[in-house]
Amino acid sequence: MLTALLAVILTTGMTVGTTMQVLAQFRPETSVTLSAADWDALVRQAGRTIMGGAVRAAVINTLLSTVVAALITRQLTLPLLRLADGAGRLQSGERGVTLPVPPRHDELRALTLAFNDLTASLARQEAWRRGLVADIAHDLRTPLSVLRSEIEAMQDGVQPADDAALSRLHGEVLLLARLVTDLRLLSLAEGGALSLTLQPVDAGALLGALADTYARRAGEAGVTLTLHTEPGVAVQADPDRLRQTLQNVLDNALRYAAPGAVELSARAAGPVVQLTVRDHGPGFAPDALSRAFERFYRADASRTRDPQGRASSGLGLAIARALTEAQGGTLEARNHPEGGAEFTVTLPVPDQTRAFASA
Repeated sequence: MLTALLAVILTTGMTVGTTMQVLAQFRPETSVTLSAADWDALVRQAGRTIMGGAVRAAVINTLLSTVVAALITRQLTLPLLRLADGAGRLQSGERGVTLPVPPRHDELRALTLAFNDLTASLARQEAWRRGLVADIAHDLRTPLSVLRSEIEAMQDGVQPADDAALSRLHGEVLLLARLVTDLRLLSLAEGGALSLTLQPVDAGALLGALADTYARRAGEAGVTLTLHTEPGVAVQADPDRLRQTLQNVLDNALRYAAPGAVELSARAAGPVVQLTVRDHGPGFAPDALSRAFERFYRADASRTRDPQGRASSGLGLAIARALTEAQGGTLEARNHPEGGAEFTVTLPVPDQTRAFASA
């Protein structure tokens, strides 16, 4: 503002000075009606008049410039003030802070939209954390309650401390241990702190070994395992983590689709390979499909163990997705058009795929 005022004054002064010089050049040497002294006085009076008008114009221009600049500055700084206030509210612990979006399509609008997205994401994460803590407390409370009741019954002499009772206690301890282990693994995978050794893995051989490992257990559950793989199909993955991912998916199929058939398949699809586990069970309910990979979610809350009595932490599918994404792939679930649930692990093809094809 001060610079604008000085510029106006300087410009006005130079203009008035030039005007007076021009008028002085046209001063008549002799005149029958106006003497030289009178002409000089007239020039000085004209200069004062022009200067006065210029000063008034400068003052008016300065005031107008100040008002306009204040309005424009207010429009520019208001979103910034709102952002600062919103950041302070977030710092104080408030969640769900939403700021008005400026109407102009400029950087401040983009910044405000990004801030609103951030606060919405923080609110969702806060709700997720609260739900996660509640779920963990629930899943820990159940086996701990069983352990406490069993031990107190033994202490009171109501129940003998025989092999059957000790076996039940051992099962609950295993469930607690698996829950803690699964939580740690899920935390490492989602936090990007999981150690991985990515290398070419023969998908067909891996599925074949998995089918052999699960053959007896599948037979006991009334499940028939079938294998469909293309020759020479390989993926870029960590073999141990990929095997763990497929085991978790297959465990889910044996738990919820038995008795019936489960199909394991691997096929190349351009730059990726799709590993599929499909069962012929009832499939997902509409609300269950969207929640299939949620922590501690079970489509049937009463089925916390598989037909062989193995404990389930409720984290298997969440871990499977986290492990797959940590290896640069995706894990998706859907209801197969012909019935049953289908899980598809998609992973990139390594450069060494041709080596598998020629081997």
